[in-house]
Parts: sequence; structure tokens; C-alpha cells
Amino acid sequence: MYDSIATAKATEHHPLRMAFGMLKVAALTIPFYWVTRFQPDRDATFAARPDPKAIRLFAVYCMFQLGLAALQLFGLPQTGAVLAVSFVVGMIVGNLLLAWGVAAALGNATVGPRRSIAIMARHVPWTFAFSIAVILPLMIPHYAAAALAIAGPKVLLWPVLIADSLLVGWLTAAMAAGGYYAAVRAASKAGVDLMPGNVRRADLSDGMIAAAH
Repeated sequence: MYDSIATAKATEHHPLRMAFGMLKVAALTIPFYWVTRFQPDRDATFAARPDPKAIRLFAVYCMFQLGLAALQLFGLPQTGAVLAVSFVVGMIVGNLLLAWGVAAALGNATVGPRRSIAIMARHVPWTFAFSIAVILPLMIPHYAAAALAIAGPKVLLWPVLIADSLLVGWLTAAMAAGGYYAAVRAASKAGVDLMPGNVRRADLSDGMIAAAH
């Protein structure tokens, strides 16, 4: 794929590339669990502690997200217009289900897909704009690195890909932290606590509470 622009175009929709795309989606989705659990109190111990209930709940959410990704990668025509529409629709669906994902990672079974939609629906425009603002500063260099890896001098190929992989690690954390904030903001306006009853309430900063209201 990185031999030239021509080979990149020739392999753009190759099934093996799509399969690696699924691995990338999984790598972007699974860390959402630990990043979310770290956010309420910045407690690494809580984030790392095995929680069978939370793992089980989040696994269902994660499989749903991977199913959507599989539909986009394998079930839809890979044309520019379709990809643009699927990106927007995927963002909206993802925003509607943010409260479900956050609650699942925290081990709260009371917020499922239906309740998440009820919590997030009126906040979709704000959440959509906020999500774009969160990812854009890292997405721009990410796509620039991909272009450089394909079209740039081959001596830069592996350094660029390694640097880009590290950048995507930061992007993953930023996406998860932004999703947590957006979900907590919407849930607080709906009077819903995303933390389960057996865990103390998220210790949000004054600034975060002020922003939520």
C-alpha cells in the first residue's frame, strides 16, 4: 500500500486492508473502557481493577460498535459520497450511544441503548461539534502522516508510521475522554448519574460542573 500513490489506490478497498481496518477500530474502541473508568476521580487503581460486571456490559457495547464498523467497511459501497454520509451517520449514532458506553464501562447496567438515546438526543448537535473539536487537532496530522507515508521519501516511511501510531494512541485517549465529558454533561442535565449505585459519584471539577450547566 505504501509503495506509491498508484498502489495505495489499487489496494484501497482490498479485503485484507479492510480486515486491518477492523483491528484498528477495535484498537480505538477497547481503550475507551479504561480511559472512561479513569475519568471520574483520576483513579488509576479503579480504572485497572478488574470489574466482571463492567467488562461484561462494556463487551456488549464494544461488539455493537464493531458491528457498525463492519457494516461500514464491508456492507456499504466504498465511494466518496457513501463514506461521507456513513461518517456523519456513524458520528450521530455514536453520540446517541455515548451514555450507554460510559455507563457500561463504569459498571452501570441501568443505562442501556434506549435510555442513552433519551439522554443524548437533545444534545447531539453540541456533542457532534464538540467531538469534531476534540479529534480535529489530532486527525489532521494523522491524515497528513498517512499521505506522507504514501507519497513521501521511502526513508521516512517507518519513522512516519511509528510516529503516527503513537499519535493515534493520544487520539484514542482524547476521543474517550471527550466522550466521557459529553455523556456526563448530557446526563447531568437529565438528572442521571452514570456511576453505578455502589460506586461513589464522579468527583467532577467545579469548572466541569459549570460547563455542564
